[in-house]
Amino acid sequence: MLLKAKDSYRLDEEGGIFVVIVLDTSHCPICQSVLSMRATRQRVWWKGEEDKEILLIRRLYCDKCERIHHELPDCLVPYKRYGADIIENIANGQAAEDAPCPEGAVRRLREWWAAVKLYFLHILLTLTEKFGVSFGSPPAFRETVRAVANSKRIPCLRLS
Repeated sequence: MLLKAKDSYRLDEEGGIFVVIVLDTSHCPICQSVLSMRATRQRVWWKGEEDKEILLIRRLYCDKCERIHHELPDCLVPYKRYGADIIENIANGQAAEDAPCPEGAVRRLREWWAAVKLYFLHILLTLTEKFGVSFGSPPAFRETVRAVANSKRIPCLRLS
């Protein structure tokens, strides 16, 4: 899974589907080899309770590692339906009645963030110590999720 920063992609609408156009070359997060496009697939991006968009994302293949990677824009969070803006607002304490999603989803997203936040921050510390990567203080939600996803350490954690 590769999460691309806002300045490295654009979304072009074609027939009701948003195509993610990446503006730079993608490299494997494991071995840093240049990735080749294998296929595309659709991904639903929930922007609200009834408001959704369909994105066409690229599936990339690494010839060296022999792995498939999905290239996601940073408006998405891996393994989550709702957009990064909604999840960030909920993680930062937005009231459930103000969130554009059902209360059950708000509860589950809060539980997810509470479960992974410390783990994510430890990954940021490791990336800083090992590679000298610097993050904001405190690190922004999208910056944190992007760094963790690109380090291949994001858990597919589902809380009931």
